[in-house]
Amino acid sequence: MKRTIIMRRDYLHYIKKYKRYEKRHTNVPAHLSPCFSVKEGDIVTVGQCRPLSKTVRFNVLKVEPCSTQKPVNVKKQFRMF
Repeated sequence: MKRTIIMRRDYLHYIKKYKRYEKRHTNVPAHLSPCFSVKEGDIVTVGQCRPLSKTVRFNVLKVEPCSTQKPVNVKKQFRMF
């Protein structure tokens, strides 16, 4: 688990009965190459690859650092694609 990160993927799920969306999330483990440095709150792009371990099936391709100018509560952040 040295080079593995847990990426939280937020998405909206439509409820037909109420004609509304609800927020959902899933945690995706991804392999982090040593050339990248990430912090909590950074936005990463991952791609699917061969199984690297029991749970890791994705690889980090790109890292977008979070803005340091305005602080954002990481747990409450919800960003559309």
